[in-house]
Parts: sequence; structure tokens; C-alpha cells
Amino acid sequence: MSFNVRKVGEHHFRLEKEFFSTQLDLVDSVRLMSKLDEQLGMNPPLSQGQPNFLALYRKLLLVLTHMDQRSMQHLMHLASRDLLVNILRTVKASKLENRLMTYITKRNRQAIESDVLYDQQIKPGDALQAYSDFFALVEQLIDEGQITLVDPNGDYY
Repeated sequence: MSFNVRKVGEHHFRLEKEFFSTQLDLVDSVRLMSKLDEQLGMNPPLSQGQPNFLALYRKLLLVLTHMDQRSMQHLMHLASRDLLVNILRTVKASKLENRLMTYITKRNRQAIESDVLYDQQIKPGDALQAYSDFFALVEQLIDEGQITLVDPNGDYY
């Protein structure tokens, strides 16, 4: 069975097949693909290995850094310290970690760096939960109009 996939927006897709159609955003569609892979035995469940969509979450996190500085600082301020520790553990020792740290207050940065878990490797299930919670906060702030995502090329999405 194959579906027709149409791009509706920057990160929104429409799947269609005869009398069935649904619209998914990028994160939900990747979750669906991962779950289908898991059902087909092509991707182990979370307890057995790293899900294939953690890399996508890292890319989405990188896209967030293109927001204006005020919005990004506001987001990082509203995220809990534990959530930030887990998010930063997923991008440890990378340019993205340094980029994210620039939006965190000096006091919070020191607390994060001195956290016991900060230097430990994160389990895939914990990383997935951290990203889910973080992007739920992002969606909430967007819905409330507190932050606006800006495409690096100048288009809003």
C-alpha cells in the first residue's frame, strides 16, 4: 500500500489514499515512521537502542537557535533546569551545545554544568522524553504568542 504525500507547509505533510487523508507535522510523521519501523522489526524499541528520530530532534533544536535572541532566551528561561540538563546532554561537546549555552543565564549555566547528570551519557528513552517535553513547551509558547519561529531564509513557519 502506498500513499500520496504532499507538502502542505514548511514542516507539514498530507498523506492521501483514495478515501483516507491526514495531515501530519514533521515530528509526528517521523514518530510514525519510527513506530512502523519498530513494528516491522527494522528499528528496535526504545529499550533496545537509540530511536532513529533523535537525530531529527537535534536538527529541530538547531533550527530553534535561529530565533531572535530575546525569544530564545525567554524559552531557555522558562525551561526547567532538569529539562535543560537532559537536552544539553544529548548535544554534549558539540557546536550546538555551545550555541544553546549562550542563551542561558550565567547562574543557570553554572548550575547545569555542576549537575551530577550533566557529564553522564543519557539513555535514549530519557532523551526522547526530554525532547518531547521541550518541544511541548515550544509549542505552548508559540500558541501563546510569546515566541515566534523564524526560518533562516526569512520565512515564518
